[in-house]
Amino acid sequence: MILRLILLAALCSATSACFSSSEKPKPARVTDMTYREEASPSEAQPLPWEIWRPFMDLEGHKLSNSSLIYGDELRQSGRNKSALDTYIKASKESLLPREAEAAALRLSGQYLVLDQADKALSSVGAYFRRRGLNEANVGLEFGLILAFSFGRSGDINQSLAWFARANTQAQRIPGGVHAATVGALLLLRSLPADKFESVANKWRADQFVNQLVGRERARRAALGYDQDDIRSEQPFWLGAAEINEPGQQGAISSVVDGETKLGVILSLSDRFGALGRDTRQGIDLALEANVDAPKIKIEARDVGVDTAAASAAVRELVAGSNVAMIIGPLLTEASVAAAGTARELGVPILSFSKSESFNTGQGVFRLGLTTTSQIEALVNAAYGDYKLTRFAIVYPQTAAGSEYLEAFRAKLAELNLPMILEISYSSSDESSMLEAVQRLESSTAEAVLIPDTIEVSTKLLSNIAPALKRRMRPLGTALWDNPSKIAHSQAVFDRAIFVTPFFANSARPVVQQFVESYRGRFKTAPNFLAAQGFDAATLVINAIKRSKQERIPLAQALTQLPPYDGVTGAVSIDTQAEVRRALYVVEVTPTMFQEKMPLKATEGYNEVITAPNMAADETAPLEGDQKVLSGY
Repeated sequence: MILRLILLAALCSATSACFSSSEKPKPARVTDMTYREEASPSEAQPLPWEIWRPFMDLEGHKLSNSSLIYGDELRQSGRNKSALDTYIKASKESLLPREAEAAALRLSGQYLVLDQADKALSSVGAYFRRRGLNEANVGLEFGLILAFSFGRSGDINQSLAWFARANTQAQRIPGGVHAATVGALLLLRSLPADKFESVANKWRADQFVNQLVGRERARRAALGYDQDDIRSEQPFWLGAAEINEPGQQGAISSVVDGETKLGVILSLSDRFGALGRDTRQGIDLALEANVDAPKIKIEARDVGVDTAAASAAVRELVAGSNVAMIIGPLLTEASVAAAGTARELGVPILSFSKSESFNTGQGVFRLGLTTTSQIEALVNAAYGDYKLTRFAIVYPQTAAGSEYLEAFRAKLAELNLPMILEISYSSSDESSMLEAVQRLESSTAEAVLIPDTIEVSTKLLSNIAPALKRRMRPLGTALWDNPSKIAHSQAVFDRAIFVTPFFANSARPVVQQFVESYRGRFKTAPNFLAAQGFDAATLVINAIKRSKQERIPLAQALTQLPPYDGVTGAVSIDTQAEVRRALYVVEVTPTMFQEKMPLKATEGYNEVITAPNMAADETAPLEGDQKVLSGY
């Protein structure tokens, strides 16, 4: 029985889902004919798990033991059996701890080179036993050997668990993520259809594995795939070179090699077509402005509000166009359908849904104007900039009103700030609105949130006594983001603070450049949707750059992006794939709208993303005026 130092019961994947294999491992096949003593130049090349540097230990020191040095020379020349014998000899000699580690690593790795996975596992186990270590002490290099060894021995779940762990460990180690990705993808390629689907079902909760499952499923669905072309008798890693060939389906090739295809799913022709058009134009401008971006081709699909069409578009883009990522849709129901299919297929997607119930994670991202993001911006400004500490909310008796109430409560509790008053009203019942105003006047609140339209808010604020207006600031959501309407009731909204997801009159150079470039390119003024499309595309472009440079999956590259000072606010991405955006707020004064900068997501970081420089056509004629956010 193969010695198992590592039990999967003691190892959880990054999603805290633990798996164990109920199948008895198959005996490894020895294929000495594959690795002859006198190897061809290609057979002398490092195999995927050999990410260590020849003639160096893992700490970067030069090896001093003559046997280890000679063994590395033999391995580099492809004399694999002689290299194994030399590593065995070195492991029996008196070595420094760091060279003992190097010897154990090379010995176990060389057993794998010769397709002796059982001996590789035993070798790793013996080394860790001698040192009194357990699975928690296994680093990336040994973890990759375990992953490949378990895979070759037939223990698929153990192998995938180690590949997933190696991927997590290798985020900052050159070649590590690539080795884990290629190894796991090749292992999945080696599985017959029934076993592949069984494994896919077990590993749905793991983002890393699930994404590769989706890529492999798309490859198998492509025209020309031969289900009988599975080399189960050979080491699964022999196909490593194929993963890097341009045009191949796979988690690496779709981003790293050649042209990157980017799917865009929007409503372009139905009653929401104008919204989709503006978003698409923002995306196009970002691609044009990023002159140093990798070669990217847009594959756009018009899906309207049809959820089935949105899901079908994802499947077609993955299987037919091999897109690396999808941007969109804009509407929530279509976004939910598209995200579910994208998660199933393992292709990352960046949706614009603003629904609080939209689930992110496992390759699903969201850059939407959520209730939470609006409340965060308002409270941060009221408390941080204006030093207000006593809050009230007067909210409509609607589902949206209740959602704002819950988000407001949560944000105040986070800051340990009191909620002085909570009162609801019916916008169709003036007596309930008057009662709300009366209770507000008797409170000691310094700020009141009114999450309703400008028209309803005007009625409420018009009934507030002048003395209360002087000591209490009204707070408004993005529903107030219409300066022309507020200008008609400037005195009523005096001193009010409201959220604006895109402030076209911003003093920030990046916003001014964006507005000028958009006008020059599309002959009209940009709105929030165009700006949001621009920010989304800029994030994805930078993720593609990182994916190519570090040879990591695109979803992983997106989560590792530094903060971004975007035209719609300061953007950062958390570990749950939620794109957090610090929005602008605007103060209404008697004569103007005064922008308040958002809390920058970029402060304290050495590396940040900035929007690209954009050229403007200042002679271009303009049509139309600044548009306002639509209630999509």
